[in-house]
Amino acid sequence: MSTNKQLPEKDLIRGCLRQDRRCQKLLFEKYSQDMMAICMRYSRDNDDAKDILQDAFIKVFAKFELFTGDGTIKGWIQSIVIHTAIDHYRKQHREARNIVSEDEYRETGENAEIEADMAADEIVKIIQTLPHLQRTVFNLFAIEGYSHKEIAEELTITEGTSKWHLCEARKTLKLILSPVYDQRIKEYAA
Repeated sequence: MSTNKQLPEKDLIRGCLRQDRRCQKLLFEKYSQDMMAICMRYSRDNDDAKDILQDAFIKVFAKFELFTGDGTIKGWIQSIVIHTAIDHYRKQHREARNIVSEDEYRETGENAEIEADMAADEIVKIIQTLPHLQRTVFNLFAIEGYSHKEIAEELTITEGTSKWHLCEARKTLKLILSPVYDQRIKEYAA
């Protein structure tokens, strides 16, 4: 057999089904970076994202026998990560039900090419500044491809509330990103 780092995925899966710690570690190492990127989109900061990632992989290994093999292992893990992020939101929402802190931004014009000019990590950091529910709805709709009906069911809100939070998230992102984009245009023109 090949070295640990080159263990075929089917062997990793079999090992994880046997709760082999070495295989679990290798599976974590293989997918944690991609899953951390997902966690960052749903979290306030790096520590919050790490908590979500840790909770998600605990669920992955605790429920590994539920992996049917119908899809990819990466897709199955990604689904658990997203649902863990949603659970994390629900927990925070219960703890701070009436506390909503939103930054106020000056009104600026719209520009459709903002995201094309920015590095992905800059965009993730900006998305993280959104209020938690707006960030969650935005990620589920714009990045994960959920419908408003699916979002409403997952977050136990109405479809209208989902649409409103998406609209507010987009407005806020435009307000934040427009000055950045305008500054970059000035730098390129100089």
